[in-house]
Amino acid sequence: MKFLYMVEYKFAGEAYAPIGVWCVGDTPGLDVEIRMLPGHPEEQEEADWVINRLVEEGVEHVGREFLEYHQETISPYRGMRSKVFETDQYPNREALFADLLKQIQEGRIR
Repeated sequence: MKFLYMVEYKFAGEAYAPIGVWCVGDTPGLDVEIRMLPGHPEEQEEADWVINRLVEEGVEHVGREFLEYHQETISPYRGMRSKVFETDQYPNREALFADLLKQIQEGRIR
């Protein structure tokens, strides 16, 4: 499977710390999910509302433009989002989130 993803960062005093991942797949339907690390309930709630709005508006598919749009909608005083990456190294979204969130927790994604 092919996935597009970006990492979300939170401004923590003097630096940005990675806290979550946005992912868009290539299957039919609304193939998008956003997951934050535990300990970031406000950011997860905000991410859930992004998905809820898509569902309420009847959006059936999003792509790279969805992620690119949301890269620019976050205030740099609050956080930032990485460039959009494309990968086909994961068999499913669960594997992608498991690996990337683990890399964040281990400090391999900064």
